[in-house]
Amino acid sequence: MASFTFLGTGGGRFALLTQRRYSGGIWLDFESTIILDPGPGALVRALQFGKKPDKLDAILVSHKHLDHYNDAEVMIEAMTYGTKNKRGFFVIDKNALGYISEYHQNAVKVLVPEPGEEFNINKLKIQAIPTFNHEDGIGFRFFTEKGIVTYASDTGYSKELIEHYRGSRILILNVIFPNSKEIKSHLNTEKASRIVRKVKPELAVIQHFGMSMLNANPDREAESIERETKIRTIAARDGMTIDLENLDKIKRESQLSLGEF
Repeated sequence: MASFTFLGTGGGRFALLTQRRYSGGIWLDFESTIILDPGPGALVRALQFGKKPDKLDAILVSHKHLDHYNDAEVMIEAMTYGTKNKRGFFVIDKNALGYISEYHQNAVKVLVPEPGEEFNINKLKIQAIPTFNHEDGIGFRFFTEKGIVTYASDTGYSKELIEHYRGSRILILNVIFPNSKEIKSHLNTEKASRIVRKVKPELAVIQHFGMSMLNANPDREAESIERETKIRTIAARDGMTIDLENLDKIKRESQLSLGEF
């Protein structure tokens, strides 16, 4: 099964500190097993949701903010059997590498891709993509057997980024704010709608919610994006798994749970 699971859908310091939504990142089961942006609690949430950290092939970190890299070292230890077995890949933005100890770097193969650079984790091709107007970082495109899954990471809005998202079957956007709030370094619902309208993925998924977004209700914000774009859009939930072979089922489950927050 080609799928991915949200070990947390919270973003920003106060969602992180309250754990109103978890902050564990995203677990990817494609041609390789990967954890993406392992923030605080990544190991605990992986175990909670039935994942096996010792079976990881790679750990990916998009940038140096705590809610994206905090548990990178503990996940390296899990992947390498307590650093006793040097194995696996650690892929990280160049500006975040200094936050990881040499001890842990020495336990893995470290890759530091530039935006636009492609690399492989076993048979899975991945491309690093740029972000905009945000403290240095990268996003990732995963070229799976079931289509391209793009993770934009934390970013502001830029027309230039659209070309890096085109062709995505699934587009994952970190939408920290609702329409009522806007800053240049992150997406809100309106900016996400612009991106989704132009990219036209089969499915858009919003996640990485700040407190104002949680108060506004992410499900309603996702519904707003869908109305504006005519593209299926869902708000991710902690523990949600998206199966690339059954996207319609995920949509129905989201609709049934509307109004929880």
